[in-house]
Amino acid sequence: MIDNINIGSGRLQPLDTDESIEINITVQNGSIVSADFLCSEKPFLTACAKAVCAVITEKPARELFQMNANAVYYNLETELPRNKLYCASMAVTAAKRAAADWCKKNGIEVPHTDGCSCY
Repeated sequence: MIDNINIGSGRLQPLDTDESIEINITVQNGSIVSADFLCSEKPFLTACAKAVCAVITEKPARELFQMNANAVYYNLETELPRNKLYCASMAVTAAKRAAADWCKKNGIEVPHTDGCSCY
């Protein structure tokens, strides 16, 4: 895989589920110009992945670290059942990991705004 400094990739696969998600971003001049995803073929996870990609496009990459699952909840075309709320968190964490990957490739400090070092 080419280590392109304009691309960030973040993946998440919790140990307690068979689901996984990967978010890939392309950044130009600090802003995300495109975002796409690969994920398990689960309808709610797919919906969350689509929502997070739509929300982060045209936003500064460093702003992703301030995002939480509400960004997904409020931009879904359907409601998530209570037992699937974690799908939004998976999508957001994968997006943050993609932003962290891009930051690291470009020598930009990765902020840890909430004390989390999971990206």
